[in-house]
Amino acid sequence: MLPWKTIIQFQKDCDTPVYLQIANSVIREMRKGRVGPGIKLPGTRQMAEILEVHRKTIVRAYEELDAQGWIEMHPSKGTFTSKELPETNARRLTNNQKQNSFPPTTGYTVKVNNAVRTPVPPMRHIIGFHDGPDMRLIPSDELGRAYKSVLSRHTYLKFMSYVETAGVQKFRTVLSDYLNASRGLQTTFENILVTRGSQMALYLLSLVLFSKGDTIIVGDTNYYYADHVFLMAGMQLARIKVDDCGIDVDAIEKLCNRKKIKALFITSHHHYPTTVTLSASRRIKLLSLAEKYGFIIIEDDYDYDFHYLSSPLLPLVSADNKGMVVYIGTLSKTVAPAIRTGYIVAPQNLITELTRVRQLVDCQGDPIMELALIEMFEEGHIKRHMKKALLAYHKRRDFICGLLKNSLSDIIDFKIPDGGLAIWAKFHKSVPLPPLSEKLKTQGLILSNGLIHNTSSLSINATRMGFGWMNEEEAEQAVDLLTKTIHSKK
Repeated sequence: MLPWKTIIQFQKDCDTPVYLQIANSVIREMRKGRVGPGIKLPGTRQMAEILEVHRKTIVRAYEELDAQGWIEMHPSKGTFTSKELPETNARRLTNNQKQNSFPPTTGYTVKVNNAVRTPVPPMRHIIGFHDGPDMRLIPSDELGRAYKSVLSRHTYLKFMSYVETAGVQKFRTVLSDYLNASRGLQTTFENILVTRGSQMALYLLSLVLFSKGDTIIVGDTNYYYADHVFLMAGMQLARIKVDDCGIDVDAIEKLCNRKKIKALFITSHHHYPTTVTLSASRRIKLLSLAEKYGFIIIEDDYDYDFHYLSSPLLPLVSADNKGMVVYIGTLSKTVAPAIRTGYIVAPQNLITELTRVRQLVDCQGDPIMELALIEMFEEGHIKRHMKKALLAYHKRRDFICGLLKNSLSDIIDFKIPDGGLAIWAKFHKSVPLPPLSEKLKTQGLILSNGLIHNTSSLSINATRMGFGWMNEEEAEQAVDLLTKTIHSKK
C-alpha cells in the first residue's frame, strides 16, 4: 500500500475545505506520476483512519475526484485511480505556430459610439466625494448568513436552475409589500419585474415603449445614462428647466401644446443631479398633464429610501389612477451597488411585454440573491440597516455642509439637500472644475469634474459632491485639502 499519510497533504486550519485539499493532493500526485493509473485506493473508512479525519470528509473527497474523472468507483470492487488522466491537450486547428498574443484589433470594422463615454475603472479606494453609499455600513454579515442559508437548503435547489424571468415570485411579493408600505402603492407581485439594477430597467423600457423619432422630456440637466439610453433608442430629447421646486411643469404644458410628447423621465424625489424635490403642486399637475396629453411618466426613484425629512412626499405612482406612471427603483443604493437588484413597477400588461423582451437580454435574474434578500427583509435586517444608515448619512450631511459653509462659502454655492447622498455644488467661475478635479486627483482626492452634467443647452460649473462615502474624519481631511488646493490656485 502506498504511504497515503505522507502523499496526501492538508491543513485543518486552512480556508479551503479539507475534503478539497485531499482531492487536490491526490490530483497533484497523479499528475506527477507518483500515484499511477489503476491504483486501488483504500476504502473511505480506512482512508479516514489513515488521515485521521471524519469518514464523511473522505466520502466528499472521493465524490469530488469521481466527478472530475480522476477515479473510478466500482461498488463491488472498490475505488481505483483512472486508467487515463482526464486532462488532454487540445488539438490545434492548423499546423501554424502558436500565437504569441491575442489579435490586438478586429479584422472587421466596429462601429464606434463616441456619444457615450468610455467606462473608466472606479477609484473607490481613494478618499473623496464619491456619489453613493458607504460600503462599511452595509449589513455584510447578515447578507452573508442569508446567502449561505439559502445555499444550504435542499428545498431551494430548484432555484439553482432556470426560474421565472420576472423574478422569484416570493421575492416579488415581499418587494411588493415593502413598496406598498413605504411608498403608498397598491401592487401585487404581478406588477413587478425584477431587473439587474435600474439601468437595465430603463433599457428594457426603451425597447418596449419607444420608437425612433419619439420625443421624451428630460430635465436640464439630467441623469447622463438615462439620456443616452433614450438617444440609443433613436428618441429626441426635449430638455425642460429644473428649478428649486423641480421640473417646470408649466413649460411642459406649453411644449405639449406645440408637439406630440411620448414620455417624460423624472426623478421626483431627488432630481438627478441637482437633488431638488418636485413640489406637491407640480406633482398633481404633472399627473394631470400626462392624462390629458397621453404621455408616459417614467419615475426613477433611485434613492427614495434616503430622506431626512419626517414626512417625505410619496412618489407620483402612488397617486396614479390611470396607469400613466412606470416606476423604477433599485436596492443597489439601499444595500450595496454590487447587489444588482432593481425593479419595474407597472400595470400587468406592460410587465408581461417587458418580461418577453427581457429574455433577449437576460433570461432571468439572480434567484439566489433574491432568496437571500427575502430573508433580509423578513428578518428585519433591511429595516434595521436603513435606520442606522439614515442616522449616519444625516449626520454626515450636516457635518460636511457645515465644513463647506465655514471654509468655502465664497467659492461653492449649494443648498442642503432634503435627502440623498450628495450635494449639488455650484463653483465660482474663477475655479473651473476640470483642472481642479485633475489637481485633486494627483493629491489623492476624488471630485467629479462635472462635465457629465453639462448638456448641449446648458454649460455649468457645478458637480455632485457625495458625502455618504466619508466619515467625519475623512470628510474633514477632504474639505481641508479641497480648501487648500482652491486657495493655492488663486
